[in-house]
Amino acid sequence: MKLLKIFLITILIHNINAYEDLDLKEYEIEIIIFKYSQSTTNETFDAEFIAPADKVLKFYNPSLKINSDLYKIQYNENFFNKLLKGFKLDPRKQNSYIEEANESIKVSNPKKWYRKSNNLDVLKKLNSKLEKNNEYKVLDSFKWIQNIDSKDDSKFLFHENVVKEYGIFLKLYRSRFLHVDIKSYLGVASNKTNDTTDENIQKYESKILKSNQTNKINITNNLKLNLNEPNRYIDINQDKDDLKIESSEIINIFIDEERRIFNEEIHYFDHPKFGIILSVNDV
Repeated sequence: MKLLKIFLITILIHNINAYEDLDLKEYEIEIIIFKYSQSTTNETFDAEFIAPADKVLKFYNPSLKINSDLYKIQYNENFFNKLLKGFKLDPRKQNSYIEEANESIKVSNPKKWYRKSNNLDVLKKLNSKLEKNNEYKVLDSFKWIQNIDSKDDSKFLFHENVVKEYGIFLKLYRSRFLHVDIKSYLGVASNKTNDTTDENIQKYESKILKSNQTNKINITNNLKLNLNEPNRYIDINQDKDDLKIESSEIINIFIDEERRIFNEEIHYFDHPKFGIILSVNDV
């Protein structure tokens, strides 16, 4: 077990510099979407919501797989098998590697990105207060992890809940500072989106693997690390999104705002009918 820890530390040390240039710094995003129970405005909303025409990202639902010797499915090497393949450790250099290692070093895993979770951290107390206040109705609250690309490379993350009748397009990007472009609406829209989530994740996995091959150091010894043997598997994941609800005729209650934001701050986006609270924190 001790040798395995040293082995993993070695990998982190020799690859961390390469990761810094891959836009792989991770951020935890938390969001609350709520409606006002009684709107006091008499304002008439005539403008119509227009969805972004770009390719979008969606929350990532990885396949659920079980081992099976009964199904002859071609084995594909996974991301971490490729990342660890070919590494060997010289026992004579163990101490120097441990001394150089920093506990704060993290290596990104793109397959963790865009996985929606309901377990809030930063906004947990605020969400609880809103739920207990009769003046507000919380439509949804969740969090996820992602990287933040440059403005030219970033895409909108799209999520719509047809039961709770809301949708949101959220783009985070960096130029000199962090920025957010948020477009959210009440209702059910007939958005025609091109989901590129898998493609985006695979792109960054390929970058990590390519960087790993370029920066790999040949360290020889008699240590043998046994990775898990290739498994036969079947996909047991099922599509649960079978609910069909007709879209609203016109979407005219929406927020469309772009602004500069700061890490570790809470940001509020307001409309007379509903509001959005956003938290962005690097991890």
